[in-house]
Amino acid sequence: MGIRELLLTVLVDNEPYLPGLEQDWGFSAHLEAVGGLKLLMDTGGTARKLFDNAGALGIDLTDLDAIFISHWHGDHCGALPELLRATGRGLRVFAPRRPGWLTTRELLRAGAELIEAREPRELLPGFYSTGDMGGEHALVADVDGLGLVVITGCSHPGPARMVRRALSVFGRRVYGLIGGLHISSYHEGLELGRELSSLGLELVCPCHCTGSRAKRGLLEAFSGSFLQCGTGRKLRFTGEGFSEAGG
Repeated sequence: MGIRELLLTVLVDNEPYLPGLEQDWGFSAHLEAVGGLKLLMDTGGTARKLFDNAGALGIDLTDLDAIFISHWHGDHCGALPELLRATGRGLRVFAPRRPGWLTTRELLRAGAELIEAREPRELLPGFYSTGDMGGEHALVADVDGLGLVVITGCSHPGPARMVRRALSVFGRRVYGLIGGLHISSYHEGLELGRELSSLGLELVCPCHCTGSRAKRGLLEAFSGSFLQCGTGRKLRFTGEGFSEAGG
């Protein structure tokens, strides 16, 4: 079962997109299957900035169905305990593996239901995990008539490798890649752009831990649409492709 319409809003990034929002080293994105489930991918590292940006963008973080943590680094999960306490109810938290016992205890006390996604699996209707790839996993959204949208936190296992995992496991074409790509040099950007083009991707939107030189190489080599990311970026995906969802 796929998603008819997906709305993705970047709540935390270390670069701006819309004025008036706060930047922070880290990443968080709100995903909504329009008319259905709401999922937060990563929380960034600072709860106040996460809450302030969400409020400014009209997103209620107490109205989530689940939380997806790409990996247990503070810039991706630091705001999680406070977020869980703010919701005032138990929430499913999908992660590639459990954190250390001290963090696990804190999260359980804050109301988390920790669910490990060690193997590729469906998490919620239309949302999937690539499975644990060395302490990190990517979120995969299946959009009806379009294909898979892969959202990464830092891509420590390698962005192309994570895309290939989604292709091989879920048997659908990957339409786009969004998130931190963990590359810094122009050459790395060129190499990744060529590889993503050869895999048939039509969209790439790099953020967080993607260096400016790498972005230039990626822009030059990638044959599809290259989008600027940043805090406040909103994208809508349907079977017809992507569109800017407004400010």
